[in-house]
Amino acid sequence: MSNSNFDKNGIDSTGTHWLQYAAFAFSAFAILITWAFFFDYNVHNFLINIFRVIDCSGFNCNGVY
Repeated sequence: MSNSNFDKNGIDSTGTHWLQYAAFAFSAFAILITWAFFFDYNVHNFLINIFRVIDCSGFNCNGVY
């Protein structure tokens, strides 16, 4: 587990920090989900249902669903 291409500061041999890789992956995932939200009906409904659950999980629902 200790064999890694990153040094003690988190920088690899090309000079890229590991957090830059994580930011790139997160950005790519966010772009994909945004595209799917607007152009794929099933993903749109799935995300809307998740938003409803999150919104109604506390005292915000007021009996409306």
